[in-house]
Amino acid sequence: MKRIRLGWALGLAVALFMILFPLYILFKYSIADRASIVTGGRYPEPLWPFAPTFEMYRYLVSRGDFWAAGVTSVRIALYTVALSLTLGAPAAYALARYRFAGYGVLIFTLLSLRLFPDIATVIPVVERFYKPPLNALPVEVQVALAHTLLSLPYVIFMSIGVFQGIPKDLEEQAAILGCSRLYTFTRILLPVAAPGLAAGAIYTFLLSWNEFIFAYYLTFTNPEGATLPVYLLRVMAWTPQKNLLAALAVVISVPVILFSFLVQKYMQAGLTAGAVK
Repeated sequence: MKRIRLGWALGLAVALFMILFPLYILFKYSIADRASIVTGGRYPEPLWPFAPTFEMYRYLVSRGDFWAAGVTSVRIALYTVALSLTLGAPAAYALARYRFAGYGVLIFTLLSLRLFPDIATVIPVVERFYKPPLNALPVEVQVALAHTLLSLPYVIFMSIGVFQGIPKDLEEQAAILGCSRLYTFTRILLPVAAPGLAAGAIYTFLLSWNEFIFAYYLTFTNPEGATLPVYLLRVMAWTPQKNLLAALAVVISVPVILFSFLVQKYMQAGLTAGAVK
């Protein structure tokens, strides 16, 4: 028994090290002074900077193009979450409650859309956005729609299980009381399914926040609409120092962490919802 516990403890320690050590290295470089990263081969890089400084963070905060890219990324990610849930939740509910010929084929086809690599589909998708009427849409909406194409299959598939876990008795009781299907779905089922739908919202936000290929091609002719991943590419074009890249990576990670904490209560509620029922 002690050996098993020791094995679990060692495994947990290794997992924590693999997760935390890269974060430590990233933060260390982000606050490193020049002497700590430009050694000239005279001495090895220190495990902690000689003179920690937040100069790179102050530099990023002072740049207007960085703020513009950050605001654009947040808005596109929120648009994508709203579109994915607005389209995915009703579709998942219909697939969870109704069975028909070809049901399994439809689910497989839906998921198989994500089997193709993004680089294989970006050209025809972007070409469609360059033509009327989609080319009249704002660039942020175009990118959000492209990201919705990527996230929607997963959102539908994840939400099907959420609605299948809700007893049909709720809908039957609502129907007896005279509620319409729309009222039942929006006022009764959605609040109950919210903890499970939060998982899809987190996935969608992360996908949109980190997505690069579609954002790059759709904002290629409009540099002012660039997202943070595209902005990072443009920064790397002039070979910056490692401390600037590390600081930019840390700043890009902060909104994702904050968003995860905001929806954490819904995730925790979703874990215990089945036990309560």
